[in-house]
Amino acid sequence: MALIKVDETKCEKDGACVRVCPAGILTLQGDGRPAVLRGMAQFCIACGHCVAVCPQGALDNVRAPLAAQQPLERFPVLDPETALHFLRSRRSIRCYKPEPVPRELMEKLLQAARYAPSGHNSQGLSFLVVEKKEHLAAIKDLVVRWMKALVDSGSELAQRFHMPGILRAHERGVDRILRDAPQLIVVTAPKDHAAARVTTFLALEYVELYATTLGLGTCWAGYVNTCAQTARDLAAFLRIPEDHVITGTMMVGYPDVTYHRLPERNPLDLRWME
Repeated sequence: MALIKVDETKCEKDGACVRVCPAGILTLQGDGRPAVLRGMAQFCIACGHCVAVCPQGALDNVRAPLAAQQPLERFPVLDPETALHFLRSRRSIRCYKPEPVPRELMEKLLQAARYAPSGHNSQGLSFLVVEKKEHLAAIKDLVVRWMKALVDSGSELAQRFHMPGILRAHERGVDRILRDAPQLIVVTAPKDHAAARVTTFLALEYVELYATTLGLGTCWAGYVNTCAQTARDLAAFLRIPEDHVITGTMMVGYPDVTYHRLPERNPLDLRWME
């Protein structure tokens, strides 16, 4: 089956589909119609750009079907001031209400991750939501044991990440690992997924930003994430398949605080190459 199909009655032969193809596998024929370069169909990354850019809907792609694309009548753009205000208003939430996020809302939140950029449109991430209190407690215990081993060995990582202080807080019943968040998002990817780390960061940033519109708060679970990179115990407990690795972890829940100001950041460090 051919990769693309062109409706000649609709095609205006403007070449936009050719110009936007990130893999450069399309060309314009002598009559101005788009076509796939010989032997290049295998390099299509199924991004759907060629289909999405055609205003007439003249092009279809079997790997990114026209029928599966939602029409976009107007590109939704915030004004610059509102957009920057929204971005600056995002906070990493470390104080949560005890009630969990309903599964329907959690799924709605995670749908945003599907639309984040990914390396070579590889996508390929899987999401696990941990919500049972006993499971969250077990994860904390695994991280605590990992921290104690690092502290006892005199690890530089333990000192740099203030693990002795985290352990002391844990002994007092203060949770500095999961911050008493009611849920934890765990992202995994196949071990051979070359762009998995970057793709995960981008996907979770989409989740982090979208969460605020749903009245939710998030925060990267840094200690859990670092533990997952250096110890297999956590992946085994979560029943992650052997051919997958944990690539990111994020706490989520309803914020128990409201921020009333926008903290400042360091000045922009910028140079222009002359």
